[in-house]
Amino acid sequence: MNSAAASGSAPFSPVTFNDHAGKLWIVTILALIYSTLAVMARAYIKYKMLGLDDLFLALATVLHLSQSIAIFVGLNNGLGKFNSITPPEQWATSSKCTLAAVILTLLALSFAKCSVLALILRIIGTKDGKTKIICITLMAISAAWGVGSSLAFLINCRADTLLTLDNIKQCPHQEIRWAVITAVDVSIEILTWMLIVQLSWTVNMSFIRKCQVAMVFSFRLLLIALSVSHLVYFDKYPTSAQPQFAVASSLLFQQVMIVWSLISATVPNMKNFLKSFSIGMGFPLPPDLSWYESNQSYQLQSLERQPRGTSSTAAAAAGTVASAGACDPGDSRLRSRPYNWRLGQGLDEATAKGRSSNNSREELLELEED
Repeated sequence: MNSAAASGSAPFSPVTFNDHAGKLWIVTILALIYSTLAVMARAYIKYKMLGLDDLFLALATVLHLSQSIAIFVGLNNGLGKFNSITPPEQWATSSKCTLAAVILTLLALSFAKCSVLALILRIIGTKDGKTKIICITLMAISAAWGVGSSLAFLINCRADTLLTLDNIKQCPHQEIRWAVITAVDVSIEILTWMLIVQLSWTVNMSFIRKCQVAMVFSFRLLLIALSVSHLVYFDKYPTSAQPQFAVASSLLFQQVMIVWSLISATVPNMKNFLKSFSIGMGFPLPPDLSWYESNQSYQLQSLERQPRGTSSTAAAAAGTVASAGACDPGDSRLRSRPYNWRLGQGLDEATAKGRSSNNSREELLELEED
């Protein structure tokens, strides 16, 4: 601020005792940057593996961008400042922008919850059972929570009076509305975390891996503290003499909530975590064939000499039969060591026996000619 004053240019949005719009500008812009980076990282990690969970998160990201635009418009019309230092004409605009930002945030949080639950469904795959039913039920509740919370906040509330001194009369019982919204929000997050813990404990993994899975989804538990803090600060603005200024604190928590919801929904998509469920469960993780390529030490051999009267097709068929005989499951050597043979060794033995068979046939033909 001092450097700006020394250069003769006014700061973009100075933070004073009656103006906290600058804080909201900074947090909203940072939230957009972090959420964009999280979505880009998710798209890179899950390239060619995109599913319904990624679609839900993409919709949540679009809603996040929309609510940020609403916040920016409100900031240009007195949001975050004392009502006494802004013209009454701006109160209606800032009220509408705040209401729009809250509704868009609720829908974005709902889609983020559905994204996490859709990922769990992909992990479960085609396996039926109580876990899948519970997961689908929680997804339906999350979607209903987003729509129901938006309607609960809109019903019997005038959008242009939300940040005016008449907000208590025009939007009554806001404390009760947000208490119910927060209670359902916290319950969904707890149940989702308990579901993934129960699911990971039923998979044949090491204890350390199970703890890792539980820890990855534990990042979303921070949303419980953020949601409760948002409720505490949001309840203060209706009775404030400066509601445009008082609502800024709750909007700051709102920005942190939505960006953390998007980031924590992306963390479980890390490759190391997904590999835990790539065997025995339904997640379509591409297999790692590097071990197979490194062990391919054999080369295809061409037939240098073929018996007279035998076509190349017949020779190839004979080689195939010889190879099949070399790898016959009834071989006593294979029965004695059923799990220690390697692909390269099996092919080498088949090739050697095939060559010996060809040499024997060639010797017989030469004797007949003599």
